Amino acid sequence: MKFSQQTSETSCSTSLNDKGDNCCKPQPKGKEYCPICHKKAKGVLGKTLNSLFTPHSKSRLKCLDGFYYCKTPTCKAIYFKSDTVLTQNDLSVSAGIKKGAKPATVCYCFGWTKEKIKDELQQNGKTNALKDIKAKMKNPGCSCEVLNPSGGCCLSDVSKAQKELKEELGLST
Repeated sequence: MKFSQQTSETSCSTSLNDKGDNCCKPQPKGKEYCPICHKKAKGVLGKTLNSLFTPHSKSRLKCLDGFYYCKTPTCKAIYFKSDTVLTQNDLSVSAGIKKGAKPATVCYCFGWTKEKIKDELQQNGKTNALKDIKAKMKNPGCSCEVLNPSGGCCLSDVSKAQKELKEELGLST
């Protein structure tokens, strides 16, 4: 893990002083390449990081804006910007998309994990994960921007997990 103290941020809406609740700061535009795996990564909001970083990790950073999320399952990097790379040790939750994550959470708002989906598939031959999540997204609603490490909706991650687990278990898709 490599940290650098951020020095001159011209526009930081999510410094530790403002608790990261400025929802008007946009995600970084475009995609950047992860310095570890060299795959494309997407920008995340500072409020996502503010809700998921450990206090120790937050104390090392001046600003939470401008980070990118690496979704490559085998890459150790979860977030990066400039010469700062943050890993699972910097998060208060397990990044379920990363290989070896326990639990392998795919829906942070409603508690769906790969383990739960696999259990349901083994018991019933099918899973109601997507149906359950979509119903709960309507009522009570979701908080993906602050609960999911990607800062975005989990539905594609849940669909991908279901497909992989069905193949692993030899179930038709």
